[in-house]
Amino acid sequence: MKVIIEHDDGKKEVFQSITDLYIAYRQESKVVGMKDVMNILYQSRSHSWGPNLRELVKEVQQSLIELQDFLRGQRHGGSS
Repeated sequence: MKVIIEHDDGKKEVFQSITDLYIAYRQESKVVGMKDVMNILYQSRSHSWGPNLRELVKEVQQSLIELQDFLRGQRHGGSS
């Protein structure tokens, strides 16, 4: 599988020979509600591809734990 990511500035990143992929994203959209009031709707979605999804989920969870630990350290004055 090949994955192409295009940034807002038009720059593209290409990743080749992907065997497993998990993407989660959050999007906001502005809609006009009753009485012309602007509302913001947030939509979160995720997609996954590949035969080793259970292993991939473990990797994503581990990455999340590592990120939380890093941010906790930054909040408490850590330098890592």
